[in-house]
Order: sequence, then structure tokens, then C-alpha cells
Amino acid sequence: MSNFGRGEPSTSATLDPSRAHSGRIHDVLLGAGKDAYLVDLAVGRKVVAEAAAFRSAARTARMFLLRAVHHLAATGVRQFVELGSGYPCAPNLHEVARDTTPDAHTLYVDHDPVVAAHGRVFLTDDHTDFVHADLTDTATIATEIRAAMDPGAPIAVCLSFVAEFITDPRAVVEAVTAALPSGSFVVFSHVTSDIDTAMVDHAADIYRAHDIALRPRTREEIATILSGCDLLEPGLVAPHQWRPSEDLDRRHAQRLGWEPPRGTRMCYAAVGRIR
Repeated sequence: MSNFGRGEPSTSATLDPSRAHSGRIHDVLLGAGKDAYLVDLAVGRKVVAEAAAFRSAARTARMFLLRAVHHLAATGVRQFVELGSGYPCAPNLHEVARDTTPDAHTLYVDHDPVVAAHGRVFLTDDHTDFVHADLTDTATIATEIRAAMDPGAPIAVCLSFVAEFITDPRAVVEAVTAALPSGSFVVFSHVTSDIDTAMVDHAADIYRAHDIALRPRTREEIATILSGCDLLEPGLVAPHQWRPSEDLDRRHAQRLGWEPPRGTRMCYAAVGRIR
């Protein structure tokens, strides 16, 4: 197991409690927010009050992510990387993977120093590690994946509700997946501007007012990000349409303290096998 994630961050990210952060706002949208700062709570609550379907999108994307991890673990994938992991939020990826594959190995990556501190305390163990790095620092991420994972076995890299905060997510996906062994996967969801455009644009305006660039993208743009993958059935669809399972969603939602979210078309989601 790599020790990089236990040391200093690979970026200049510093803690500023007066500035909102997308990961902490996401924690508020998922229904926690106990470790968020007042500014994050204010932004998250404003989004919920004025663009309520955006919270449903965040929760539906989370359900997709957990279903996708469960599916891949059940088919034999034993290595998972979550880019932009955010605060620990049970069930976390490694817990879902281990429900099916007890020896699953998980690497979490996030650039927020507060998230990193929590991740090191609550997520790391003999089969789980945490790296404090910016998602655009793909060289560091690739190095850490090679150090922490078995290069002879498939790896699933997960980016859920995070690529819309990256200027060039295609470049990130391509650089990270280039370091992965044959037969690896990308688990991906992304907010779209195709549907409910006015509400998505309003949510983006709320983020923008706090110096956070939220970039909704069209279905065509999202498909381009995944152009290096062969998508598993049913392809690029709304998150609730990707291999739906009422039983799994109910169990995961119970652990999260939610009612299972209604389906939303404010996102697209897919799982791709890397060519």
C-alpha cells in the first residue's frame, strides 16, 4: 500500500473556511453536512430551496454509483478508485464492494484538506487508502494507482457528480485510464444541460456566485468524455435507468438515511470498459 496519501498534499490546496467548496456542498445535498462550514451549508440550502431537483440529481447519481460498484464487484472487479471522493458517506465505495468481494481494495482521492483529514481517519485500513491530490494532477494519481493496486487485475475508476467541476474531464479520464490494466472500467455520471435547463442553469448560477464553476454538459459532450470506452448496457442513460434495482437502492438509501430518490433526467450516467 502506498504511503503518499498519508503525507503532504500534492497541490497547494489550503483550508479557507470563508470559501464554499463543491465537495462540502455535495455533502449537504446528500443530507449530511455536519462537517461543512457555514458558507457550504448556506449554498447547499439555497440550492435545495431554489433548485430542489438538483439535490435529487445528486442523490440519484450516488445511487447509480453504488449500484455500479456492486455490479462490478459481483462480476469479479476487486480494485476501485474514487476520484473526488468527498466526505465519508456510508455506505462508502469500499463497503459496497466488500459486501460482494471481501478482499476488495479501494483508493480514494480528493483535493480538499478537510475531506482528506476525514478520509484518512475514517476510510483507511489494510485494503483502503486515501490520496490528497487535485484530480487534474493525473501524473500523481497514476503513480498512486500503480503503487497501491495490482497492475495485473482490472481497476474501476469512479467519477460521480465531480466531472462537472473539472475544466477538461476528458483529459483527466484519458490520462488516468492510460495507466490502468486491460479490462479496467470507468464509472461516470455528469450533470446535463439538455433537460431542465433553467433549473440546472440556476443551480450553476448559485455555485458561480460563490466562485465555483459548475459546468453542465450536453449528452454529446459527455459521450465524448467516454469515447475511449465501450459502454456496458444500457449505455449512457439517466442514473436511475442504469440497471435499476429497487432492493439495492432501498438498502443503500436506508444506510444514508434517505427515502430512495425519484428518478431524474438532470444527469447522464454510464459504465465503460476501457479499450
